[in-house]
Amino acid sequence: MSGAVICRILEILRWTGVIVGFQLAFFHAGNPLEEMRVLAPWVVGSLAGLTGIESLFFGEAASKSTGYAPGAYQRQSGMSNLALGATALLVYFLEWGIYAELAVMTVLLIFLFLSACNHGWSAWKEGNRRVKNYLRPLMTLLLILFVWPFLWRALAFVGTR
Repeated sequence: MSGAVICRILEILRWTGVIVGFQLAFFHAGNPLEEMRVLAPWVVGSLAGLTGIESLFFGEAASKSTGYAPGAYQRQSGMSNLALGATALLVYFLEWGIYAELAVMTVLLIFLFLSACNHGWSAWKEGNRRVKNYLRPLMTLLLILFVWPFLWRALAFVGTR
């Protein structure tokens, strides 16, 4: 199987994991802490973890899809993503609590926002017209809009205890 095909599969798995996370979080409706406990490992694990695997093991194919040159920064970014995904799973399985769950989710959202700015800049100012560079800002905005109510409810719930 080619690297490009594996990258497409990983992209599908990333967003499937996010959707599964939201579906499972909705099953815990009524308890914002449980919603976030379920949502965080699925969203962070899927997006950061699978992106880290893609960057480290299929970096050349991943670079072609974004129009970026492969290199040491890509490996380093992949390791950072993998570390964030692994941390989300540690937080979940070791039951470190709501503040750790909120922290890993917040780190992911900030990183994705900054990454979306980079992709948008690359498309607009550098002429890198790959579809991924246009979709990243849109998909990041949608993700933030969907995650925000869960974050807000969890924070409000903790504040009332």
